[in-house]
Amino acid sequence: MEYHPLKPFLPANGRVLFLGSFPPQRKRWCMDFYYPNFINDHWRIEGAVFYGHRHFFVDEEHKCFKLADIVDFCQQQGIAFYDTSTAVRRLQDNASDKFLEVVEPTDVRALIERLPKLRAVVTTGEKATETLCRQLGITAMPKVNQFVPIPAAVNQDGQQVLLYRLPSSSRAYPLAFDKKVEAYRQMFVQTGLLGSDYPQLLRYDMGDGVVAFSTRRQGDCGAELPATPYAAFNINRYCGDGEAHIRYNREALCRLLGIDDDHLVMPHQTHGTRVVCIDEHFMEKSMQERQEALEGADALMTHLNGLCIGVSTADCIPVLLFDKKLRVVSAIHAGWRGTLARIAAKTVAAMTAVYGSRPSDIVAQIGPGISFESFEVGSEVYEAFAAAGFDMTAISRQYPSTRQPQQQKWHIDLPASNSLQLVESGLSANHISHCGICTYQHSATYFSARRLGTQSGRVFTGILCR
Repeated sequence: MEYHPLKPFLPANGRVLFLGSFPPQRKRWCMDFYYPNFINDHWRIEGAVFYGHRHFFVDEEHKCFKLADIVDFCQQQGIAFYDTSTAVRRLQDNASDKFLEVVEPTDVRALIERLPKLRAVVTTGEKATETLCRQLGITAMPKVNQFVPIPAAVNQDGQQVLLYRLPSSSRAYPLAFDKKVEAYRQMFVQTGLLGSDYPQLLRYDMGDGVVAFSTRRQGDCGAELPATPYAAFNINRYCGDGEAHIRYNREALCRLLGIDDDHLVMPHQTHGTRVVCIDEHFMEKSMQERQEALEGADALMTHLNGLCIGVSTADCIPVLLFDKKLRVVSAIHAGWRGTLARIAAKTVAAMTAVYGSRPSDIVAQIGPGISFESFEVGSEVYEAFAAAGFDMTAISRQYPSTRQPQQQKWHIDLPASNSLQLVESGLSANHISHCGICTYQHSATYFSARRLGTQSGRVFTGILCR
């Protein structure tokens, strides 16, 4: 018979109590804390939920988790841990719950009484949920992603304590990682650990230790401020939005990314091709000197860890680059003028010149922007692309005009134009990903200047290395 090797972790401000079945065998541990198995994704999920980064709590070099950071995080957030059994018999030599025989169940009522601010008890596995329901007198066991009230359990504020059941963080559980993250995120929102106004991000997988994303309009963190045409998530100071609103949203995004505000850098874009290197010298500048250095830049690049660089768009094409070998990142704003002037290719050339990057080591992500079908242009734009040497058979087509259907109008494929530039610069086509989202067609979720007007917010597409 095995007795529980850990003490209950019960912070005084505990609002969420995770209860598993029982820890795995010691030989599977990488730390002396809950969810110690390195191939279990619990701490990767919490890193993604709270910091936008699945490896925030992961020490890849030593194949373990960052215990001190985890304990500090849980104490601050009010996240408690224990298990539904204090003693078990392990019927087989593995970590599966179905081979655990419960000998002594945990007195969960006593745990709840030690957490006066508790909002929810959370289980994931079926064994833990069954054990808990039986002890607490819950007859209808909740399904995954559902919750039920715990009979006779009320916190000090008179709120009913709930039993949530979430997808298992075990990789054996058949659900995509991002869907598990969203399920956990919703639970933390409903229990008050995350505000309902947290930034909602479209995330990209560009490699280990890299956080890459685009903001959605949802997640406005200045909702209590007076309503404006920008009443959605916007952090761009150059589009007419109010400073208080921008400050609220920047603070929320920085909390999610786990960085300070001065480590969130964006330029004042002018549809040019200027590329600015964000290095140690830049970080030593005053805020006014930084603004001057960022004036008229449409692409940024950096080798600094923990620094988020990004660009703002509202139909233009955002492009992110990551050198996997040298761990250099770039963010590019490519409107039609920047695309015409080959800003993507010039950014690759700048990474090569400044850092020694090899294009074959670079991966690229093209974010939300106006699609081929929606980007109707005049003949002068078509002729400018043709004169600049673009393959017009690959990037253009005529469609009936949206305003005068009897007329044919040219359309330009900006995502494809930038992708072709990257391939011509030496990137492998297999290393270029497209999110496939049209801002014009999805203006309820992403800002679109053609739909909403220029006096509205901007999508922020950012990247940082840990």
